[in-house]
Parts: sequence; structure tokens; C-alpha cells
Amino acid sequence: MTFTYKVARTLENEPVFIKAENLSEKVVAVKTADGRRFPAQAAGDSICVILSAAAGEELTLEAVEGCCAADKGVKLEPVDGEDKLNVLIDGKYFTSYVYTDKFLKPYLGPVMTSAGTSYTRLDFETKEHPHQRSIIAAVGDVNGCDFWNELKEPGRERHDALSGLEYGAAFARFTASNTWIKNDGVPAAAESRTFTFYAQPEGRRCVDMELTFTAQYGDIVFGATKEAGPLGVRINEQLRVDKGGHMVNSYGAEGEGECWGKPAQWCDCFGEIDGLKCGVAVFDDERNERYPTTWHIRNYGLFAANNLYFRGGLTIPAGESLTYRWRIWFHEGEFDTRARFLAYLATAAK
Repeated sequence: MTFTYKVARTLENEPVFIKAENLSEKVVAVKTADGRRFPAQAAGDSICVILSAAAGEELTLEAVEGCCAADKGVKLEPVDGEDKLNVLIDGKYFTSYVYTDKFLKPYLGPVMTSAGTSYTRLDFETKEHPHQRSIIAAVGDVNGCDFWNELKEPGRERHDALSGLEYGAAFARFTASNTWIKNDGVPAAAESRTFTFYAQPEGRRCVDMELTFTAQYGDIVFGATKEAGPLGVRINEQLRVDKGGHMVNSYGAEGEGECWGKPAQWCDCFGEIDGLKCGVAVFDDERNERYPTTWHIRNYGLFAANNLYFRGGLTIPAGESLTYRWRIWFHEGEFDTRARFLAYLATAAK
């Protein structure tokens, strides 16, 4: 099978979703007429290609079938005896999704740099905001109950199931279903989160997160709370602005004083971890409600996309759903955040 793709912007190992029906599940790559080869994989009615190409190129891509080698692509590995799913990229550990009932909410982390350190904080001994474990979904006021903090009778995000596990040469994906249960035992919301990981080189990796709340148990009422994402990221302590790191948003604002509470399409926190220049950027998706989001983002390392405190609470009526989407970039060295965001707008699956 062959198909064409016109490159609108210069791409560097960017996930590109191209409509391609009846694609074989055995596809592991695409190749161009001049011999370039890129990881590829069937993705519903599309093909996902990890593409590097110059703006203006019109590519004729030929699907290549085969078998993904053990040390290539993205794999999901359940951990025996633990409520944890590991993510490996090109045979190397990248991150884990942890859903044990030892904690009040599931989390994704740690997220590894090429040097084997973590972009995010995952410190189980900390007394400063201990609930901010790496990457979480949380809201401080859901039907009157706190699902953000973990003191004073908080709610629990109960893990129910993992589903839709798929992995291959270009990406891996899974969905975790949860029930948010108030401190009085009454369920407040059904929620599902889908993570997608891509076969990109170390030092330039993104994770797509889709979070859906369903009002299965009656109205879901989100209060106008500062303690919220619903996406929350706690970055490595060495990237903190108050410890020498940097924070910038899509309008060029810098630091908490200029970024906190302000709307922006993206924010990027960066600095050095043990001498390695790296950072974490979060992109808001243009389909999200109240786009672009406002940010609950702190110099001490919290990184949260929060529309609720700054723009007022919202209600999801009984029987209806609300979906949020974000892309999280983990990057090393020089990183053009604006160019990557524009590439995301042009190439993300819609």
C-alpha cells in the first residue's frame, strides 16, 4: 500500500497520523522513493508514522510489513505481583503507570532521561506536597470532595481496569478506567485516561494524554478550586525555578509571577539535571474547553493546566462526558517549543 503526505512544517521524529484504511496490522515502517525509512503502525483508520522531513516535501510512502524486533518500537510490560505497567522504548525502560491501592490516586512515573535520571519528582518520603507524584489527574473540588490533596478526608481515585493495550513499531497505547469515590463512599465520577507513547529517540519524547470524565452517577460539579489540574505534573527538583531552572509560556512570559493564572497554549519548564540540559513542556489541545488553558504553575515545581480556579467551576450534566487532551514533551538539549507546538497542531490525530 502506498499513500502521499504533504509536509506542512519541518518535522523531527514527529508522530504523524495519516488516513489509511484497511492497513495491515503487520506494518512496521514506511519507506520513501529515495530510501528513507520511518517507524509506522496501524492506528484505527490511520497510520501513525514517526516522521522526519522538511517543510514542503510531498512524500510518497510505501507501507512495509514485517516483525518488530525485541529492541525496537514501544512495548507495554505488566509487572508480576505489582499493580504497575512498564513502558519500554527501543528495549529501554522509559516510565511506568502505577495503579496500586496503596495510594489514593494512580500516577505515571518516573519518566527517564537518557542518563537514567527522572524528569519528574517521585519521592515517597517528601513532606512538601507529597500528593504531587510525577504525573497525576486530580481536582480539589468534585461534588464538594477534595481529590487533589490527601489530608483531611480526601476522595479516592479507584482503579477499575486496564484496556485497549496495543503496542508496536511506532507507538504504544492503553486506557485506564477509574471511579472517583468521595470520602463518604459515594461515587462522584467515572473517569478514563488514555496514554500514548511513541518510538522516538531518547531526549526527544512526547506522551499524549486523553482524560474523559463521565457523569455516570449524576451531575459532576467541579468547584472553582486552585488545587487542580485536572492534569498535574511535578517536575524534578533540579528544574525548579527557585533552584535555578526556568519557566516560559507561549506568550514569552517567564516565571511564576508572569505565568501563574495566565492563559497560554503551552508552558515549558527547563534547566539542568546533574549537568544535563533538559525540560518538560505541556501543550494544551485546541479542542479542550476554554482553550487556551490557564495555568496553576509554581516556581517550586508544580505544573498544572487549570481552568477551574481562574475561570470558574463547571458542571458536567448527568449522562454526559467531558474530554481533555494534552501532549507532554520530555526534552534534552536545545528544544524549539513553539515549533513543536505548531507541529502538534498540524499532525495530531483528530
